[in-house]
Amino acid sequence: MSLISILLVTMAILTLAFGLLTFIGSAKTDRPRSAWFSFATIGATLWAVSIAVFLSLEPTATLVEPWIYGIYIPSMFMTVGMLGYVAWRYPGGKILTILDFVFMAVLSALMIYDKSLLYTSYELTYSGNTVELTKGLLYIVYMGFYFISDTIFMLYCWHIIRHSRTKHIKSSTLLLMVGFAAMSGFTLVADLLLPMMGIYSWIWVGPLLLSVVIAAYFYAILKYHMISVASRWLQMATYAVVGLTGVAVYMLLFYTIFTALFKIPNPSTSVLVLNFLMIVIVLLLMPVIREVSAVLRSMIMVGQVDIAYVIKKLNHLATKNVDLRDLAGFLADHLHFTYIGFIINGRLYGSKSLAMSPEELSAISHLKTSGRDIWQQPNKAVQAAFDELGLKAVAELRNAKGKTFGQLVVGKPLGKSSFERRDLIQLEMIINLVATVIDSEKHLRA
Repeated sequence: MSLISILLVTMAILTLAFGLLTFIGSAKTDRPRSAWFSFATIGATLWAVSIAVFLSLEPTATLVEPWIYGIYIPSMFMTVGMLGYVAWRYPGGKILTILDFVFMAVLSALMIYDKSLLYTSYELTYSGNTVELTKGLLYIVYMGFYFISDTIFMLYCWHIIRHSRTKHIKSSTLLLMVGFAAMSGFTLVADLLLPMMGIYSWIWVGPLLLSVVIAAYFYAILKYHMISVASRWLQMATYAVVGLTGVAVYMLLFYTIFTALFKIPNPSTSVLVLNFLMIVIVLLLMPVIREVSAVLRSMIMVGQVDIAYVIKKLNHLATKNVDLRDLAGFLADHLHFTYIGFIINGRLYGSKSLAMSPEELSAISHLKTSGRDIWQQPNKAVQAAFDELGLKAVAELRNAKGKTFGQLVVGKPLGKSSFERRDLIQLEMIINLVATVIDSEKHLRA
């Protein structure tokens, strides 16, 4: 089987999964409309698989006719399903969808009843498989079916965009409309006009583009929370589908680059196996790559703090018994200060060694509280010690009941000579989290 056929089958499976997940995750009131979307994805799946199998048939193959029908009938199912998905909520849309379904059923029955209305012969060769289509009235009506159905689909999409009050519905419908319009244009040429001339080498374009459009739309409805993926198995299925989509995109890029560079239409089996193994390795390494990238980004970007990463790590540390010196070092590195330390029970736990006498620690520990504000104002003696040690500020650490159990001292921000208001705001945002990470009762008893 060629790489294109493998890619078509993969995308077909994903398309079917998109439809089933959309139906299962939709609200009960939206189930009838989502059923049409699932119906469309079933048609798209059969269309893509039929093309994949037909293109891979060897000259000795005997079972050919079902796959020819699969090229031309399921795509009509897909078109009717997409129309029903956008139009079923309207009374006029229900009527048009039913009429479209009846029209499709009649055309399908005529093709099956008399195959000569669709094609006269087929040819299977190692250079490419083709079908000799009947250039008659039925094929003209067949193309007219798509033109009429697609036009009605676009009009209903436009109606939804114009009259919907919800931004995410407008955005997702616009994506679906634009993607479907582009796909229809390519399909008109690659799957309807070129086959009339006996050129079948591009019929895979239509179902592949449709799969891409449906994938993009599925991600849009996930992003805008138009379906619910609350159950664990549905979440796992969604993650699996997203991962397989990444694999399919990689394989498509590989096929394009490989064909352009080496002028070989089908890579060897060993090359395909190697690429598959590389994909598996990359997917397995993705969590590590993301974590390393986040750490490097947070440490290198001295001019700004990656608050999301810091909060994520603090939430993770909150479930463990953390070493205060390690915590201080982490905060100093990722908040970009020369020093951060904790003073608890008269002891200093800092990101690096700091020569602070017991008298200085006691003086800092006995600074007056400042009410609601966590930042404390150093007196003259403490300020002199701060100037000598390169410290810039001190803040209280408070537990959930608001009781002070320690202090956090901060050095100079990297790349700056003094604090800016933004620095204080960023610190205030995470100091409360830091206080929950520290096992205050444990250290108070120490």
